[in-house]
Amino acid sequence: MTETNQQLRLAAFPKGVPQDNDFEVTIEAVPNLGDGDVLVRNHYASIDPSTRTSWVDTGSFHQAVKLGMLVNAGTGGEVIASNNPAFSVGDMVMGGPGLQDYSVTDGKTLQKIDIDLAPLTSWMGGLGITGLTAYFGLLDIGDPKPGETVVVTGAAGAVGMIVGQIARIKGARAVGIAGSDEKCKFLTDELGFDGAVNYKDDLYRGLKETTPDRIDIVFDNIGGPMLDTIMRRLAMRSRVIISGATSQYNEPEIYGPKNYLSLASFRARMEGFIIFDYADQYQKAREEMAGWAKEGKLIFKETLVDGTVGDFPAVMRQLYAGENIGKMLLRLPGAPR
Repeated sequence: MTETNQQLRLAAFPKGVPQDNDFEVTIEAVPNLGDGDVLVRNHYASIDPSTRTSWVDTGSFHQAVKLGMLVNAGTGGEVIASNNPAFSVGDMVMGGPGLQDYSVTDGKTLQKIDIDLAPLTSWMGGLGITGLTAYFGLLDIGDPKPGETVVVTGAAGAVGMIVGQIARIKGARAVGIAGSDEKCKFLTDELGFDGAVNYKDDLYRGLKETTPDRIDIVFDNIGGPMLDTIMRRLAMRSRVIISGATSQYNEPEIYGPKNYLSLASFRARMEGFIIFDYADQYQKAREEMAGWAKEGKLIFKETLVDGTVGDFPAVMRQLYAGENIGKMLLRLPGAPR
């Protein structure tokens, strides 16, 4: 091919919120395909707060992302050439070796998707890792019962919005915590949450008003002092699910919960999980979520930002500033409009 391939590489380990000069755009020729290779033109890059956790200098040879390596953002796109019988030109796929316009792989990291079931953007959001995180975290660890109250932080984000909707599907009450009145209105009016609290107002008062019977399940994506406040409202035998800690990823020191004795007082438990432990169950979960979406019970929402691979750091800053509703994706040149 004659096209050039823009790639984004890690140039420095960020101190705090990632800045443009922590990354470097490199331009290379698109390599020729070998036997068994697949060429993908990437249409979207996934913007996830947890990606930041791998840009830390551990000093170990197990370093997740080393300086000079491709940024480890999830990508999705279209197969435009293939020497691999498992993939045909025109197939839509997710996966690849990192953030770049074109990916050449042996296909082992690619997942072919069914665009008749849902568009590529939904596969990278509600049916992707974020949606699966919501599904398994809530259902396997939280095990919501009809009538119980589920509180989810980062509720207007990619994971949180799915958590609340699944809670409702299972007959539980869903209360979301978000960072603006617009997002709270989105949760209640469009997604059917039973209540929403703007944490920039009086968080505890808002929780008292929306959780009169206290909280049975906490699905936490934010961590920090917010989680401390929520733990003051735990109900007996409640479950606190640790999914992420967005508020802490750019901080030099992690804030640990100070109200942890609430777990003893209310005979509650706090449990974390890693989504990849459920890999053998992904297909079944996606089929169920796609079924809910078809029935109108589950809504997927994405925030798309147009740009090049070099715009990835700026879009990530937008994510940390709370400028997204639902899954945030960087839409690359050549992607369908």
